[in-house]
Amino acid sequence: MALSPAAAGRTGRNNNNDAGLADPLLPAGGGGGGGKDKYWVPADEEEEICRGEDGGRPPAPPLLYRTFKVSGVLLHPYRLLTLVRLIAVVLFLAWRLKHRDSDAMWLWWISIAGDFWFGVTWLLNQASKLNPVKRVPDLSLLRRRFDDGGLPGIDVFINTVDPVDEPMLYTMNSILSILATDYPADRHAAYLSDDGASLAHYEGLIETARFAALWVPFCRKHRVEPRAPESYFAAKAAPYAGPALPEEFFGDRRLVRREYEEFKARLDALFTDIPQRSEASVGNANTKGAKATLMADGTPWPGTWTEPAENHKKGQHAGIVKGPRRIVTTGGWASGSTGECAAVGIHLH
Repeated sequence: MALSPAAAGRTGRNNNNDAGLADPLLPAGGGGGGGKDKYWVPADEEEEICRGEDGGRPPAPPLLYRTFKVSGVLLHPYRLLTLVRLIAVVLFLAWRLKHRDSDAMWLWWISIAGDFWFGVTWLLNQASKLNPVKRVPDLSLLRRRFDDGGLPGIDVFINTVDPVDEPMLYTMNSILSILATDYPADRHAAYLSDDGASLAHYEGLIETARFAALWVPFCRKHRVEPRAPESYFAAKAAPYAGPALPEEFFGDRRLVRREYEEFKARLDALFTDIPQRSEASVGNANTKGAKATLMADGTPWPGTWTEPAENHKKGQHAGIVKGPRRIVTTGGWASGSTGECAAVGIHLH
């Protein structure tokens, strides 16, 4: 099963105030970053200065990626603490080697090997934390330098097995965040691989496609982050940095949040609606008396049934695979209730 947004036009309005940093830990738009922002400082300021001083040569193009490092206020005490711990581990291993237990040498060797392995793994784990860096692309420069026509197609695969053990709400949020990503809509798609062949996942994906027609243009119009609705509505509200008027944004946000709460209620209802639908059907049983799990149109689900039956158990059902067509069939357009959002088509294989 696959979902892909097909853009019918531009889904947002461009201006020169696009946030150039794509990392949620770094300040965006010059305002109000989170508590973690103050711990990351630019590490390539000298390179930027050298690029500005041409010295008779043509000026170098600006950096497409910025490098950030952890502030010394936080990093230097951590390095000192790591050094103290390293000395303590070395002294402990030396003490263990000098004090052998002659009564149980085999047990002593096992304990020494365990202590040594613990020290090595701890040291390897600290190696990447002694000088952490973060490289963040400048999206505004990338947009100006590269044409969207040269970007490759991207397929994102999401694997799941059980809609209960792996909550379906978070699976569908992953799909929504992929569909709303800042990438040409006709060049990326999300594929859901359900190894359990659950009808709940199939019908949940249909509900996700319907909600995506509202969520995707909202994200692109207002450039909201993060683009998974569960994380977005749970996060602490940040100052609006999109191109629209704040009143228009808040109106759209209230509409999308109300629709999202209804979307979650419909996903939860699938776990009761599907069994009730199968129980209410008259004559719904195979030759061995097992009741088939019915789809919304009343036909038996070819995957895993609620009541296990031959060829309808987990791992025993026939493969349900449908390859993509050359010409993609798109679904309905985005609702006009999102203001000036461009239409976004959603297709479901």
